[in-house]
Amino acid sequence: MTTVTSLLTTKLFVPLPHSNLVLRPRLFKRLDEGLRQGHRLILVSAPAGFGKTTLVSAWLSESKCPAAWLSLDEGDNDPARFLAYLVAALQTVQADVGDAVLAALQSPQPPPIESVLTSLINEIAALSSAGDRECRRYTLVLDDYHLITTQPIHDALAFLLDRLPPQIHLVIITRVDPPLPTARLRGSGQLTELRLSDLRFTPDEAAAFLNQVMGLGLAADDIAVLVTRTEGWITGLQMAAVSMRGQEDVAGFIRDFTGSDRYVLDYLVEEVLQRQPEIIQTFLLQTSILDRLTGPLCDAVLNRGTEEQRSKDGFVSSAPQLPGSSASGQEILEYLEHHNLFVVLLDRERRWYRYHRLFADLLHSRLRRAHPELMPTLHRRASEWYEHNGLMAAATNHALSAEDFERAAYLIEQTAEPTLMRGEFATFLGSVEALPAEVVRARPLLHVYHTGIQLMNGLPLPVAEARLQEAMEAESSQVVSGAVVTFQTLIAAYRGDTRQSVELSQQALELLAEDNLFLRNLVAGFLGITYLWSGDFATAARALREAIRIGQQIGNLTFTVLALCHLAELHIVRGQLHEAEAFYEQALERAMDGQGRPQPIAGIALMGLGYLLREWNDLEAALRRVVEGIELAAKWEEMGTFTGYISLACVQQALGNQEAAREAIQKARRTAKGFEGMEMASVVAGVYQARLWIQQGDYSAALHWAEERGLKDRIEAGELEKGSRTVPFLYAALEYMAYAEACIAQGRPAEALDILSPLLQVTEAGGWTMFTIETLALESLAFQALGDVDQSMGCLKRALSLAEPEGFVRVFVDKGQPMAQLLYHAAERGIAPEYAGRLLAAFPAVEPVPAPSSKLPSEMIEPLSEREHEVLLLIAEGLSNREIAQRLFLSLSTVKVHTYNMYGKLGVHSRTQAVAKARTLGILPSP
Repeated sequence: MTTVTSLLTTKLFVPLPHSNLVLRPRLFKRLDEGLRQGHRLILVSAPAGFGKTTLVSAWLSESKCPAAWLSLDEGDNDPARFLAYLVAALQTVQADVGDAVLAALQSPQPPPIESVLTSLINEIAALSSAGDRECRRYTLVLDDYHLITTQPIHDALAFLLDRLPPQIHLVIITRVDPPLPTARLRGSGQLTELRLSDLRFTPDEAAAFLNQVMGLGLAADDIAVLVTRTEGWITGLQMAAVSMRGQEDVAGFIRDFTGSDRYVLDYLVEEVLQRQPEIIQTFLLQTSILDRLTGPLCDAVLNRGTEEQRSKDGFVSSAPQLPGSSASGQEILEYLEHHNLFVVLLDRERRWYRYHRLFADLLHSRLRRAHPELMPTLHRRASEWYEHNGLMAAATNHALSAEDFERAAYLIEQTAEPTLMRGEFATFLGSVEALPAEVVRARPLLHVYHTGIQLMNGLPLPVAEARLQEAMEAESSQVVSGAVVTFQTLIAAYRGDTRQSVELSQQALELLAEDNLFLRNLVAGFLGITYLWSGDFATAARALREAIRIGQQIGNLTFTVLALCHLAELHIVRGQLHEAEAFYEQALERAMDGQGRPQPIAGIALMGLGYLLREWNDLEAALRRVVEGIELAAKWEEMGTFTGYISLACVQQALGNQEAAREAIQKARRTAKGFEGMEMASVVAGVYQARLWIQQGDYSAALHWAEERGLKDRIEAGELEKGSRTVPFLYAALEYMAYAEACIAQGRPAEALDILSPLLQVTEAGGWTMFTIETLALESLAFQALGDVDQSMGCLKRALSLAEPEGFVRVFVDKGQPMAQLLYHAAERGIAPEYAGRLLAAFPAVEPVPAPSSKLPSEMIEPLSEREHEVLLLIAEGLSNREIAQRLFLSLSTVKVHTYNMYGKLGVHSRTQAVAKARTLGILPSP
């Protein structure tokens, strides 16, 4: 247990420099200057073997600068795993930070990187501002960062660099420059760089290393030759030094020491290995398959028996002297460390080590050439050890490396449900897709899970159906049959076939055992989605609440949060925005760790909250929520970002950022296109693209979209009365409203009313209040265009009465200037004047249009009312709207209504123009 528990510590401590290590003051000075100047990033970038890690470790040891050290490997490309190690590393120097984070990261659903970084940064800053003595300057070191290839981790570090508290400095050790904003940091004087030319050993440093550390007693001329031949390459010097031990003709060896780095290294590895006893050669070669080394693991890989068995054989430890044939893995590791044979100590208890990476690569290459038949056996033994110690990811990876696909498939299947409940879809798919297809098919349940998750990530429906049927035919057990029918339920939902989806869900529940709560959880969630899309909100709510209940019972946080978000969507459609907000907040709370840091699935809730904030016209807050939600959801699954890009397009358009809005809607459409399994995604993307075209004045493009969708023919075929047979009617309704809005904008209001009138009956009957509000708003615009003022005001009055309790804003404001005109005249008529005023205040400045009337006055300025004149006088004095409201004892919204009214009568659209025009007309005295 101690060995397994200490695995995490192998990544978190500074590699301990040897006591007689050569110090490099010229480089230490560069690093110290970076700290003194407050540089955000210290980048140590050079090829393998140039002593990067050793340099930074020695510098930290000499400078007594506390360091949070994280040694990285390929397995750390999983953002959740990277995050856990990062937090644990920080805790080694800031004990008060992140206790709850690490606990949460061991839960089924780890939190996202950026959110944890934000919370950690805020917490550190808070400790610093509070004068906490433990909150001091320190470095965060990321070693071997070149092994990180996951873009979300790069993005998170860029995020961190922009927000580093002044007491933290980031040190990155890497073989290649990372994809981070180094150019910007360099330009702003925030970057310290050490590169290959800096890291090469000088002749003096080489002399100190070869003679003092390695004890060779070489002449200055011999050292100069070695430095020249190796070009100051530290690993080459080290390997040369090891090879020279015992050489009688050292000068001849140095004289013959030629070749490029790689060839020299190959030669020296041969020399090093040949000079080691057989037990060491065997150990080095056979353990080269391991990323990290610990005694019991090495013993397992070499099949050398347990420590207890060796004790019974009478073995007495001889480390650090030459180990005997019965030496344990731990004793050999200590021997290698003592004799500088290319192992790096990773913890303070001398339990975990790793080989110098280039040395490991060469050992592994030699093993592959010399004993290819042995490699599967070694990987299999490692897999068994890791499985026995509960480290299933490593067990699976070694099984795959052994090409023991049956074992790997078994391990993947055993951990499938907890992996999926944590939302690690990409990890699951990557593992399964590393298996031969026939191995996956031979395990029908694994085949079903693989197909189901692919379906949720865009697998075409016919392909998914065929694979599920194949699994059913391979094994007709209730478990497999129940799993197959579960995902068939989702296929039917994607197709908008409510009846079939419901029938399949009932069939799945009959097949699934009562204790198969994972699949029962999925069935309830899929059924809730089906009823939601069909507009049966009461049944949808019951199904979703059942999904939440089961999800909480089994710890399925991913599907619990999704069900809560679907409940929020349900309330949005019903026009209950504050109820929806409560469900999103509940989902967000469930997706948080103990310190309030959101996990990746929280992105769905954040995007939903962003949608609500946009509707309430809190645009800056909406933008923050949506962007954060997209970043989080991208770490969960790509399709999770779809609704975020839709909301982002709407927010950017509302902010007046038209190009950004176009870019966001294109991302939404690309995401939908990649999600071949769900037609509704393309439908929704098309609807919001059409609305964006309308708001940006491209009416012909919107009507062309409607033609491509065949909306006119579908309406004439009675789809509004019968229900859509192509997509769920909830989404078809969105198409109809966009089509009607395009018709109004194009000057075809009568055609729009032909769409809106039957649509209004459907939305009112179904309790789709949000759609009812928008349908009425569009009808008011259509009647306005036809000159029917009474009908227009009647529709608007009904829309306002439904919208005011929940504070709808953008549903009106997004309709542009014609709606502003209607709202102004509604306020004049006493129709919800306060609410109309608040809505008018949300409109950008527009050129007023005369009131709709069958007999409009021509070239005539309507006189200002007494109150409007008072407002104008105060505007001329330079008072703000808020100051005017206080002076006249009016609400701010009422002042804005009077201002808008005054602009219309004067024919202006700004304060400056109003004052100038009023003075020209004699309404105001000249200054």
